[in-house]
Amino acid sequence: MVLRPLLLTLLSVLFATTSFAASFSMLTTSDVSALLNEDNVIFVDARDPNAFNGWAMQNEKRTGHLPKATNLAADWITRDLPRTAEIAAAKKLSKADQLVVYGYTTAEARIVADWLVTQGISEKRIALYSGGFAAWAETDLPLLRLNQYELIVPVQWVEKQIDTKNTMIVEASWGEGKVYKRNHIPGAIHLNTDLVESGDLNWNFFPQETIKKNLLALGITADTRVILYGEAGIDAARAAVAMMAVGVKDVRIINGGLHAWKAAGYPTERGEVEPVAASNFGDAVARPELVIQEADAKRILAAPDAELVSIRSWPEYIGETTGYSYIKPKGRIKGAVWGHAGKDAYNMDDFRNPDQTMRDYHEIEAFWKDWGITPDKEVSFYCGTGWRASETLIYAMAMGYKRASLFDDGWNIWSMNPDNPIVIGEAK
Repeated sequence: MVLRPLLLTLLSVLFATTSFAASFSMLTTSDVSALLNEDNVIFVDARDPNAFNGWAMQNEKRTGHLPKATNLAADWITRDLPRTAEIAAAKKLSKADQLVVYGYTTAEARIVADWLVTQGISEKRIALYSGGFAAWAETDLPLLRLNQYELIVPVQWVEKQIDTKNTMIVEASWGEGKVYKRNHIPGAIHLNTDLVESGDLNWNFFPQETIKKNLLALGITADTRVILYGEAGIDAARAAVAMMAVGVKDVRIINGGLHAWKAAGYPTERGEVEPVAASNFGDAVARPELVIQEADAKRILAAPDAELVSIRSWPEYIGETTGYSYIKPKGRIKGAVWGHAGKDAYNMDDFRNPDQTMRDYHEIEAFWKDWGITPDKEVSFYCGTGWRASETLIYAMAMGYKRASLFDDGWNIWSMNPDNPIVIGEAK
């Protein structure tokens, strides 16, 4: 971890000397500030996505990102991560009159700037902010950040919490935990998602008292700070929503999950950590409004200031496929809007960066707005059986949605009732 700034500098030199020697304009803080009100200028933040969201990754006094900025991390380029070019293309950077790239260091910004030239953007349209984020943070100029960024935590923060009193790190996944047993974050316990939901209930959540009982067996009470992760993300989010709904007061999700932990160079353990059961769940304030069923979904469909949101792939949404071997009906709930997801029923690429962290939330806001999904409305997310929609609910909560929920019945249960209206085909 200590070597990362030196590594960025060396890689920047490598980019500049091996393939081409791009020359970029260097801008001062005054220059950058003057561009805030200019049309068709995009700032490109080359830092870690957690820094972009609002975490102080270099002990900066002020956190967040510059207005008009999008996140394109230098780390994705140096690690040559799949989908980096795809994510960059979605930002439509080539259409901007000018790009201003900044990072914690000029070397970090140059990695991104050089890479953008390899993607066909003229170096004449790219400038570097010489002072970088540190210079901007020392001013009183505006910064933006993810509304509830503390909900989605970086591994660097987690590493410092391992031995903190009344904090539990929990790996959530279905089954006996095969990946967990091979390598897990030191001290983490395994939560089988069968402890919060049941196939006998068509994969709906258990009643709250059952979930509380099962959490107590793991040593989790209402006052335990729980830091959840999974190999992917939907598994941890599924457990997080269950915990929040029954009243666990402080639940966090690791941004990027196990992928991020390993990429940071932190060690993992083999085997199992035996949980120590607790006897009293404590003074919980349940949040049953986070999880709704069919009656509330129908109310939302009928309300002018609410949206029922399908978090399913486009082929699922328009009825080309059900997405699941065990769900036969095709189509979507009549009146539901599309909230994006990924390429299939087990993919959430539309919401994730190349390193599996949460995608730039401005981009999520943009594609949601196209479908009328906005923070002023009541919104409820559904998918097939609630996993993908759980991850999306966590993102919506982090983005400041005050009336957001999970429609836990989802397509699975809705489609079982022939009286429930469904639609097949394209939608606007």
